[in-house]
Amino acid sequence: MENPQIELPGVLSEAIDSFLSWVELEKGRSRNTVLGYENDLKQFAHFLVQKYKAKDWSILESSHVEEWQAELVRREYSNASSARKVTAVRSFIRFLEKEGQLKNAFSEKIHGPKLMRKLPGALSLQDLDKLMKTPDAASPQGLRDRAIMELAYSSGLRVSEICAMNILDVDLQEGMLRVLSGKGDKDRVVPMGKPACRALEKYLAISRPVFAREKATSALFLSSRGRSISRKTVWHLIKSYAAKAGLDARRIKPHILRHSFATHLLAGGADLRVIQEMLGHADIATTQIYTKVDSSMLQDQHALYHPRKRLGMSVAKKCKAK
Repeated sequence: MENPQIELPGVLSEAIDSFLSWVELEKGRSRNTVLGYENDLKQFAHFLVQKYKAKDWSILESSHVEEWQAELVRREYSNASSARKVTAVRSFIRFLEKEGQLKNAFSEKIHGPKLMRKLPGALSLQDLDKLMKTPDAASPQGLRDRAIMELAYSSGLRVSEICAMNILDVDLQEGMLRVLSGKGDKDRVVPMGKPACRALEKYLAISRPVFAREKATSALFLSSRGRSISRKTVWHLIKSYAAKAGLDARRIKPHILRHSFATHLLAGGADLRVIQEMLGHADIATTQIYTKVDSSMLQDQHALYHPRKRLGMSVAKKCKAK
């Protein structure tokens, strides 16, 4: 569908570059988001060059996007990947429309594949306790890893936010954190629980100096080389501890601690708007998915403990015995 070795015409590339600059500088999107847009738009541009000999964006029509979507299906891209790519193209087309580079406005006609939104997983309090107790409290790495996991659950942080955090972002006395969102949103301030504060105190006093190796760095969590810890490392360590704790490591991902934070707060009676603020969600609709998670947990509890359910089970046993 696309051949990266074929050089794109200058006009096509220039428009993409302008859009990416606008997304990063004006919209404040993260570098990872910008790189994702770049890959998807160049893939789409190569498709236009190969199939329609496109030299500029003026030829673009809604039918071209539809044909590209069909090609994505033939190439067996997942619905999630296709939806992400179409979203990038739709945003780019809106940009071209505003810049006057397209004669006809058709961005509103572009729709990606419908996605079944999966409910995020949440650990039980018992499983969380197992996970938190797994790191070796006698080792520098264990102290660091325990602090990372406690912080992720206590404050509902994204992995990218944990990795980007600096020492000055932490106020242990007040039990508060200053968080710069990994998605390029505005800063927010969130509270920490006492277990997270205690774990951070131990890490900063005992473990971090070992990792820092007398290097001057402001990053809060450091790797074995004394650099800011990577998302890949955090991903690996949480999966590893989940396996050691006897949990299903296949379903345990770093984000599950953030999901558990939100789900448990909601179950405890926290206001949805407050949870939205702490998670850093721009739209309340994103946070509302946790109401569905909580409902599913209630259904499980109802099925296990409701008297009518127990009565039904006992009647069924009696009928079977007859």
